[in-house]
Amino acid sequence: MSVKPTKQRQRILEVIRDAKGHLTAEEVYKRLAIEDHSIGIATVYRNLKYLYDNDLVNRIQHPDFGYVYDSNLNQHYHFHCLSCNRIMDIEDMMHHELNKEVEEKFGGTVHSHMAYFYGICPECLAKQEDN
Repeated sequence: MSVKPTKQRQRILEVIRDAKGHLTAEEVYKRLAIEDHSIGIATVYRNLKYLYDNDLVNRIQHPDFGYVYDSNLNQHYHFHCLSCNRIMDIEDMMHHELNKEVEEKFGGTVHSHMAYFYGICPECLAKQEDN
């Protein structure tokens, strides 16, 4: 599905695509407000919902910040660093056979699944070793 051609919606999508990592709605707003002082936080939230509902961005629940958004639409797992609080993508590890196992055990149909891993990311581990 394509994005309805509104300038603000296109810019929000660009901000998320250009981001290195996952952004909260407030972070998207702050990045946009630098160039467009007229944009409101409600506009950002409304457009993020539209982008998510139309499968143009991914929305992940963050334990401290509510939802965070990214442009990676491939099925993947997430890693939450307990030290720096970032959420990172774990690529190329999706276990699709797990869907089949769950279907067989519970008798329903599984369309997808998601998993969070919690721990310390490599950057934070390196900082701890330096100290």
